[in-house]
Amino acid sequence: MQTDIFYRDITKTENLEAYLLEKVEGAISEFFKYDSDAHLTVRVETDRHRSQTRKPSYVCEVILKPSHMRTVIKVHKSDENFKKCVAKTVSALKIILSKRSSKKSKHRRNDPVLNRPAPTEEWAA
Repeated sequence: MQTDIFYRDITKTENLEAYLLEKVEGAISEFFKYDSDAHLTVRVETDRHRSQTRKPSYVCEVILKPSHMRTVIKVHKSDENFKKCVAKTVSALKIILSKRSSKKSKHRRNDPVLNRPAPTEEWAA
């Protein structure tokens, strides 16, 4: 999987990059285990700078382009705390991917035990 990280008004450090890669790639690794052509773009920026009267605001945006789907998955979250902003984005991305997962759509489709009709009174006697 190809991963690009873009920073705007945030100082790029190795720890910050490792943190973002760990969180975002860790969240989608189980869904895109076999898709090596997927493209992941992470953008982090300071939306509002710190002043004497206000806290800074951060924005985290994740754009995911799977190779087997035509749709692009885009998640955009903001918060005053950088780590909370990244956590909100990752949790929203997990929810979207779990809804679109092929395993979830096939759940209980072919299980003969679950598709069996309910027992009636005649069977119990």
